[in-house]
Amino acid sequence: MKPLTLQPISQSDYARVQHISVAPEQVVYAGTVAMAFEHPEAGVDFHIIIQDAQVVGFFKIDHKFPQTYDFAQPNDLGLRALMIDINAQNCGIGTQALRQMPDYLRHHYPRAYQLVFMVCLRNHPAMRCYLNAGCRNTGDIQTGGIAGPQTVMRMDLNK
Repeated sequence: MKPLTLQPISQSDYARVQHISVAPEQVVYAGTVAMAFEHPEAGVDFHIIIQDAQVVGFFKIDHKFPQTYDFAQPNDLGLRALMIDINAQNCGIGTQALRQMPDYLRHHYPRAYQLVFMVCLRNHPAMRCYLNAGCRNTGDIQTGGIAGPQTVMRMDLNK
C-alpha cells in the first residue's frame, strides 16, 4: 500500500476537501465535509488523509468529548466524521490511517491518552476497519444516535 500522510487543516481549507464524498448510505454515519465546514464547533479540529499528494480522507478530532459524553475519560480525544472518499474506499486507506493515528495524535495532542468514538452497530464495514486497525470495542452501547444504536470504541494512544 502507498504511504499516507495525516495533516491538520483549518476552516479556511475547505477547497482542499470539498471533493470528498461518501456513498449516500454512509452520510447518516459520518455526515459530509460540507456539513462539517458549515457547522464548525469550538474544540473540534479538522484533519486530512493524503495519499500520492491527493486528499483522500477527512476526520475531526474533538478534544471536548469528555465534557459531552460520560463514557469518555479526562484526556480522551473523540474521533468524529472519519470519511474516506468514495473513489478511494476498499483499498485499506481507513485502516492504514487509523494505525498511524496514535503517533500522529500524540504529536498533535501530547496530553491525550485514548481515542474514543462511537460506531453505529449497522455500519459493519466501519466496524471491521476499526477492529483491523487495533481499536477495541468496549461493549458499551449508546442509544439515541440518528443512525441507531452505537457501540463505543477506544484506541490507546500510548503504544
